[in-house]
Amino acid sequence: MPPPGRSDWSGFGTGWAATGTLLAGILTWGGIGWVIDRLADTGRLFLAIGLVVGAAGGIYLVYLRYGRDDD
Repeated sequence: MPPPGRSDWSGFGTGWAATGTLLAGILTWGGIGWVIDRLADTGRLFLAIGLVVGAAGGIYLVYLRYGRDDD
């Protein structure tokens, strides 16, 4: 039984927010890399770089928002 004032679904929104942040970073920076590849005709080099940068940035933002202890 959850504590009074909290439901079983209390962390569900936080999980979706973290997932959305990660996906947004990957899709945004991957898209930017894809556009650069199309303009520069470089294969998929910048797409791969954009996906990695987006994933790292998304993880960092999730850490800043939800992972740090408030001291």
